[in-house]
Amino acid sequence: MGKRVAVIGAGPSGLSQLRAFQSAAQKGAEIPEVVCFEKQSNWGRLWNYTWRTGLDGNGEPVHCTMGFVAQIV
Repeated sequence: MGKRVAVIGAGPSGLSQLRAFQSAAQKGAEIPEVVCFEKQSNWGRLWNYTWRTGLDGNGEPVHCTMGFVAQIV
């Protein structure tokens, strides 16, 4: 099995990392399998802390997380 990479969060940091992988692949570099996980329906959002951060009416967390890359071996 080859290496896999998970990008957690599709905010500015996550999207930048996805673009870097795409650019490297276009230049002929061998890249791992890349998967991006994002809870929100909109990509590219910044992390915001507001009065709404906490739980919504259904008990689900209302938050965004800052993007980071984790390598899954």
